[in-house]
Amino acid sequence: MYSPRLLTQSRMFHKLTALTLLFGALAVTAVPTNAAPNKPDRGNPHSIVSSDGSVPAASDAGVHRARGESFVLPESGTGAAVNSTAKDAPVAPAAVPGQEVGIESVIGTDNRYQIFGTTSYPYSAIVHVTSSIGGCTGWMIGHNTVATAGHCVYGTSGWASNVTVYPGRSGSSLPYGSCSYTTLYTVNGWVSSRSPEYDYGAIKLNCSVGYNTGWFGFRWTSASLTGQPSYISGYPGDKPYGTQWRSNDYVRITETRRLFYANDTYGGHSGSPVWNDEASCSPCGIAIHAYGVGSNGYNGGTRITEPVFNNLLAWRNS
Repeated sequence: MYSPRLLTQSRMFHKLTALTLLFGALAVTAVPTNAAPNKPDRGNPHSIVSSDGSVPAASDAGVHRARGESFVLPESGTGAAVNSTAKDAPVAPAAVPGQEVGIESVIGTDNRYQIFGTTSYPYSAIVHVTSSIGGCTGWMIGHNTVATAGHCVYGTSGWASNVTVYPGRSGSSLPYGSCSYTTLYTVNGWVSSRSPEYDYGAIKLNCSVGYNTGWFGFRWTSASLTGQPSYISGYPGDKPYGTQWRSNDYVRITETRRLFYANDTYGGHSGSPVWNDEASCSPCGIAIHAYGVGSNGYNGGTRITEPVFNNLLAWRNS
């Protein structure tokens, strides 16, 4: 039989053991404040993949809903020029890995026309993109965020390097200077399979030039877009270097994740906004141009569906 002293010592030992186990368990499950960011869901083709491993949180900030669609409103900006001595070395247009590589995208008579007033909105919000991958186009969707094609930020050799954007460029005239990047974004469906249905991405800038240039709105709807106007403006490689050219047409075919149109484009136009002017949102992007003429006879781009919309929003608001 235990003595009172031994019984007391035994009880103290068991209490200390229990406390040790409790604090040990807490130490194992504690999450440090500098923990690595969440990894993308590799089973989801719209799962975000980024050059720095970060995964921006979903956000509803700035979303408007009307007439069965969701949209983010555009902003025209101040238009103020930026004093800059920026210069660049010309690069060839980015090639599209996989489907429809190198097929000329002028359909019949070339109806493109040059935009000389690139400091006028919305042309000021369209940017020339240069990088190790080549020349592309992008469009401001916030004060420091550019939407573009996935193959303009992630190519056959991985992430692009030396990424620079020139907003509202007109040849050698760089009214808003240039910006570099902090993070590049695309999605698992592009990185893992190079699918044209997921060929979209974004560039997070190291500047806030969008306050000067303005930015586009963008929207999604589950309804067919066939018959709606399609406007495209960007930086094609078959025209004088760094000049912006526009083409007007309308959506000819609506697929679940892609839109097709007869707008004339060329290599270097990849990443251009496909937009139109609706009463609720003008100008508002409906797709991201990425491909030349395919088997259906039309040029095409990645449609802004709800998952694409949500990713653009998360990138813009990050």
